[in-house]
Amino acid sequence: MLSANTGSHFRRIVVPEGSKLVIDDAPLNLTLTSLLVYGTLSMGSPTCRLRSAISITFAPAAGVATDQMMALRGMNGSTVDIHGELFSPTWTRLAQTATPGTSTVTLQQPVNWRPGQLVAVPTSLWKDECRNQNEVKQIANVSTNGRNITFTTPLQFMHYAGPEYQTEVVLLSRSILLQGSNETAANLTGGHLRIESKTGRIRGVLGYRMGQQFQMGSYPFHFHMAGEVPPDSYMTDNSVYASYWRAFTIHGTHALTVANNTAFHVAGSAFYTEDGIEERNRITGNFAGYVHPLGRVDTCAINGSLYSAPVIRSSATLLQPADWGAAGFHVSNAYNVIENNAASGGVSGFMLLNQPLPIGLNRDVLLEPFKRPPLSFRGNTAHSSGYQLSGGAAIYCGGDLRYDPADNGTLVYKIARTVFDPRDPNNAAQRVKFELRDSKIWLGGGSLLSYADRLLVDGLASYDSTMGAYVRGNPNELYNALLHINTPHGSWLTSNIPGDLGTNYRYGLQFYDNYYRHLLANVTIRDMVANDVKAGTVQAAILSTVFSDQTKPAHTASMKNINLVNMPRSQVLSNAQVNTGAWRFYNLLDVDGSFTGTRRPTLVASYSATNSTGACDSTALVPCSSPFAWWMTDPAACTISTPNMDATANVISCDWYPWRTVARLGLKIPSYTLSVQQSNLLPSPINNVNIYDAGVVTQFGLTGASRRAMVITRLEGVTGLTGRGGWYVHWRLGAPKTIQVWAETVPRGTSILYASRYPPGTTFNVTRNAQNNLVPDAQLLQASSLAGMLASDSGDYYYFDGRLLIFKVVDTWELPYPGREPARGVGAGAGLMVPGARTRLYLQVDATMPNCSTSPYPSQNGQDFSGQFCAMNGTVDDYLPPAITAPYNEWTIPYCADVAPHPSLCSAMGVAAAADCTCTALQQQGRCPALGLGGAWLAATGDANLAANVAKTQGYCSVSCSRCTDGDERCIDIPVMPLSVSNNRTCAEMVPLGLCYQLAPLGYCLDTCGVCSGAGLPCVDLPASDTTSCESYMNNGTCNSTWFTSNNYCRLTCGASSFASALAATPFALASLASVPVPAGTPVA
Repeated sequence: MLSANTGSHFRRIVVPEGSKLVIDDAPLNLTLTSLLVYGTLSMGSPTCRLRSAISITFAPAAGVATDQMMALRGMNGSTVDIHGELFSPTWTRLAQTATPGTSTVTLQQPVNWRPGQLVAVPTSLWKDECRNQNEVKQIANVSTNGRNITFTTPLQFMHYAGPEYQTEVVLLSRSILLQGSNETAANLTGGHLRIESKTGRIRGVLGYRMGQQFQMGSYPFHFHMAGEVPPDSYMTDNSVYASYWRAFTIHGTHALTVANNTAFHVAGSAFYTEDGIEERNRITGNFAGYVHPLGRVDTCAINGSLYSAPVIRSSATLLQPADWGAAGFHVSNAYNVIENNAASGGVSGFMLLNQPLPIGLNRDVLLEPFKRPPLSFRGNTAHSSGYQLSGGAAIYCGGDLRYDPADNGTLVYKIARTVFDPRDPNNAAQRVKFELRDSKIWLGGGSLLSYADRLLVDGLASYDSTMGAYVRGNPNELYNALLHINTPHGSWLTSNIPGDLGTNYRYGLQFYDNYYRHLLANVTIRDMVANDVKAGTVQAAILSTVFSDQTKPAHTASMKNINLVNMPRSQVLSNAQVNTGAWRFYNLLDVDGSFTGTRRPTLVASYSATNSTGACDSTALVPCSSPFAWWMTDPAACTISTPNMDATANVISCDWYPWRTVARLGLKIPSYTLSVQQSNLLPSPINNVNIYDAGVVTQFGLTGASRRAMVITRLEGVTGLTGRGGWYVHWRLGAPKTIQVWAETVPRGTSILYASRYPPGTTFNVTRNAQNNLVPDAQLLQASSLAGMLASDSGDYYYFDGRLLIFKVVDTWELPYPGREPARGVGAGAGLMVPGARTRLYLQVDATMPNCSTSPYPSQNGQDFSGQFCAMNGTVDDYLPPAITAPYNEWTIPYCADVAPHPSLCSAMGVAAAADCTCTALQQQGRCPALGLGGAWLAATGDANLAANVAKTQGYCSVSCSRCTDGDERCIDIPVMPLSVSNNRTCAEMVPLGLCYQLAPLGYCLDTCGVCSGAGLPCVDLPASDTTSCESYMNNGTCNSTWFTSNNYCRLTCGASSFASALAATPFALASLASVPVPAGTPVA
């Protein structure tokens, strides 16, 4: 037993296996070089915490091995118990702002802290490293109720506590002190505690001047390669102050509890999971503050961005290059419980690292950390970070850490737009969401930044940030969020602290200009900073990203319940007009009209009354002074005077219908269409016009001043609206000999009418290429009339009238869906949807033109494209197809949606005010019966096509009138089954042939095959061959063969024809049918 013996100094203490060293509850001041525990170290117990002041100082000594230098190590098989006095809570927050010169602060929670103890009061500025306003004070007195603390000296700076957010107050002192010696301070070397056993319990300890910055594995508190630990192993209510490297490290350890600890003034990331294999640890209720990045000349300066960050390499002076981006909480594998922690300072408060493979001692473990979802990330706060790189954020999910393949030993770290791919840890084939819940951030730069696929942020409060949140991913969901751009404290900072929080480049949200898909619900954006005219900025609730002519959006976003507070109309949406595909394609869907102020389903998209964004020379296919009105649908249902926005937003707002929604086609002409990499090699635009403009696309039937056209380039596909409006593509070089029309996004049940010009006498070979083994490739048939082409719901026909080739682009929607499935909102976002993105479906047109003209010669920028085009003369208007007025089935797979009546219909039915012509208002007026099937409103709808489509969703305002649930799809025989599957047979004709076992897993014939009713697949035989009967197979014992059961052959004869048993033998079919949307309550099996 070690008892009170002030000044004891030991070179090394070893506790052998089977032995116990007990330090009792009495004052002790011990100096040593190493304490190695093979047996048991007992400083208190789980039921007996030591109240006496005990200190252990780690000092260097000659002849001690490096890994034992200044160390307390619990070796494998040992038990280490260190239990200092409990001070609770270990940190709290200010209850009211503490002003400079005050000596007393009021706390939110009562504390049992004591006079003489040290307390940290973190900064209330944004740029923590640039202007240190963190303060450490000594307690002079604590009020009897524990809510007021008086310091021995007054505070020097203001520490904010307002209604929005409050600064922390952190207890540093503990009854047990582990500290490094002054002798090694210059070498950034202190003591370290390392537990290498499954049994370690560390509580109530202060680590001061601990950690060894240039010795891997030497951290203040560290569980090292302990594996799976029992529930009674933990590090709780400890403190780290003035650490040379890190604070609390979990390395090769699982299920450890790390709770209610504090770390302040720490070099490198404070709370740290080391190799990327650490999982199911419970990191809760901790605080990290004043965290310093390593490897930087100036820790205040902005160094790089997400787009051009420097590559950081490990070295003798930077052992872990990710410390260049040090965070309060560095999480290399998200599959841990991370709850109710607080971070102040650091490059980020929380860094959820995108790490492809494990590193260090666990680099050979077969695990992909970037595919692990958060076990729980909830209730965490962060502030005063996200400023040391452009686009930084207080909660950052990204980065890249891996070994350099050149030597397979040097670690390389880069801030980068890396993408998480979260999967179920118990089933790697099952994609899951990357969920961040109930986070609170202030003074956090970009606030929250992630490029995780399937990202869900539910519950976010962001204050005084430069961006309310960078929520990016495919898809991403943001629900129940408050983005308070400028609070009173933020205004005070901009006025009183130069160089801290500025007034420029402050936004709410930004929808990205590529394949990202956004879902938003219950989001409040308030108090936008006024625009700085001198700086030329336009700061807005939503900022469009439209600078690129290389990456361009499809359906960008769907949102509802968006609340704008103290938001000038000029700052609701910033969509600066530029000559790019990203601007031309920019769109978002305001599902309930809350963002636009229309209070009805509204499509918002780019618009210009005076600028087509095309060429301004004599070769222009459309005059540059023409309107850009590609997104204009029905002029009577569109407005350029969006209620919540100024004209400076450069958008049009139109009524949205589910059959007339956003889609995208990829247009690829071999050896003409450019890749992004090829386009980078082209010269800069001339006269602000891209030298690779390829033509225009325009809606059918509208010419001259009414034309609704859009420039297209050699680099892009086309984003626009489905339905009867049609897309006429006019190539400036003439008629393409071969073109692939990729159905990149054609929402389920909709279609696009595609047309392009060809000379008389042209013959075609049009093929559908699904590029999978689910739906056979097929040749489209030539229809004898336009009506015949339109009548094919599956798009199996094309029509050529001698001038125009027209066909219908349809997604055949076989299951499992080959691509990114539609993103559907959950919880607050229920009913929201952003369409899927197909990867494997295109129509190839091979045109044979007997008299292929070369006048005018098909060349562009000096390149000869006569191999790709036959020249044609004539203007866009010369070839533009007439408007489609004939009825056809333009919505083949209907679902439940709110379709608001056209304003003209409202007026005709006695509802004159626009505010009353919304589904919510009409429902409140008691008009739901008249709006439904058989009601007066449908009868009064003059457009027969509109009436037919509205009837498919059970009438107007079906969601608001509670006729069905938003987004629910009726289980039917979907009519988009291609001829290559049906061979021109109906579902009823295929049932007796036993084909349901093939069709139902594909999502076809669900009603006829008994899936919708729950009756089960019909009990019939599917023959395995034309020459051998099912009876013969049964007699030969083939019924239970894998190849036989997996193909569902002869189920009746083999006695296994029930729906459940058949699918049980076909896991693929089960997985497919599980994703078939059916009404709530409809049994599938």
